[in-house]
Amino acid sequence: MTAAPRVAMLRSILLFLAVVTLPASGWAAQASTGASEGQVRNGQVKSLSRQQNPREANHTRIPHSISRSKQVRRFYGEKKTQLTRKDLLVAIPSTSGRLPLVHGSMVWRKNVPTFIITETGSDAAKLTRKAASEGKPLERYGEWREASACKKAGDVRAGVTPFLAAHLHGYDNFKWMLYGDDDTVFFVDNALDMLEELDHNMPYFLTDHLWFPDQFDGQPVEAHRKMHPNRSAPRCLPCGYQDPLHAANGTSSHVPEGSYKAPEGCPCTLETLCRAAENPGYWGTECEWLKASYPGMWYFEHGGAGAILSVGLFRHPKLKWAKMEKLFDVDGGVSGDAQFMAAVYQEAALLPTDPGYGFYRPQVTLFDPGWRGEQTKGPEDSEWGVVDLGNDPATIVERLQNSLSEGYCGKDCEDSLQHMLTTHIRARYLAGQVLPNSVKSSVQSGAGGFVDEQQATVHLQHKLSTLFQRYMEQKGLQRG
Repeated sequence: MTAAPRVAMLRSILLFLAVVTLPASGWAAQASTGASEGQVRNGQVKSLSRQQNPREANHTRIPHSISRSKQVRRFYGEKKTQLTRKDLLVAIPSTSGRLPLVHGSMVWRKNVPTFIITETGSDAAKLTRKAASEGKPLERYGEWREASACKKAGDVRAGVTPFLAAHLHGYDNFKWMLYGDDDTVFFVDNALDMLEELDHNMPYFLTDHLWFPDQFDGQPVEAHRKMHPNRSAPRCLPCGYQDPLHAANGTSSHVPEGSYKAPEGCPCTLETLCRAAENPGYWGTECEWLKASYPGMWYFEHGGAGAILSVGLFRHPKLKWAKMEKLFDVDGGVSGDAQFMAAVYQEAALLPTDPGYGFYRPQVTLFDPGWRGEQTKGPEDSEWGVVDLGNDPATIVERLQNSLSEGYCGKDCEDSLQHMLTTHIRARYLAGQVLPNSVKSSVQSGAGGFVDEQQATVHLQHKLSTLFQRYMEQKGLQRG
């Protein structure tokens, strides 16, 4: 198929998916907490239950050191490159009405080149000049139009942001992109340590926080709900990954609860996942269950949790800007994160890679961790007929505070803090909870008397980032 029909076909798919109503359905029978019982192959139901969050389930704790530097070397081998903040590029979709969130994020993206993509007519050149006059020469702006047929007008802009930012910044000027919402916080020091061991020329799409159907049993995918984060979501491990619990080519005898034996992706493709050693028929005899999830509809990264993208991804010959510019010239589609996933899969046949460390350790999530115990549902659970297992930025604050005051917050707590890469504030759901009373009285309230969500987000951005910086200094892990 030539490029023009492929572009037209994906446009049609995106426009069609914009009007798809996601059906709500009942839950499957509760899955066992045992890895061998929690996943049943060859046509039987594989499910995760509302009552049992696999990240908090009873399980055998896997011994591991809390020395992050030793772990990194052990899992990824020798350093591929020495990275600094100038080797990164932050890409944020936003609007002129949400620029206070962008400005608040400066606390964590200091000294990191940044592109913010706002709506057409926001005068990106003027915003760039203003940032430079305020002492922020690394903060620049681009524009993309609104899309009236999307659920949110900025959905197409959110999908195109990584491609546009990479194009505007130049492929030779960065090695890794930090891509998230304007209320996503990245923990840059942790990211640099992890990324130094990976090859930025490999087309990596890194995340461990994915949407995927809550069960797959050979029935039409529309009969199920999307769930995030879903440990059953298909993904590879990094090329050359050396975790002691993982053997090359997915032949490890250890299967994480609610998951499968992940292969190394060099890069990660549908073929790699479907033909992974010792996973015969996991997604159907011809991988039909995975294909039916259609990457970009029922299977995609959670945008708020963020993703890390290599320059190798943007240098892929099928993902160059000339093609992406045409692909995203549409007026509708699914959510921005889903549109990005659809483009990467449809055009280049690439799928996500789990950074690895949390894959075998259910007490650790790298992208947007949560500690909500025996399943308190997340805020999106009842909104769109999806399964939201929740996140918990407020508990990250609490854990950082506990470790700073006591010097140690427990093995799993320290392990999580030293490996987490992002958190998604989602302040519209908790604006009234995160601000102390002394601050609530001094900030503007939004409609209905609720504390303004932008004020709450900026407050939490600052608190998370400053506590994390103090924590890293206390542990001797801070970067220059």
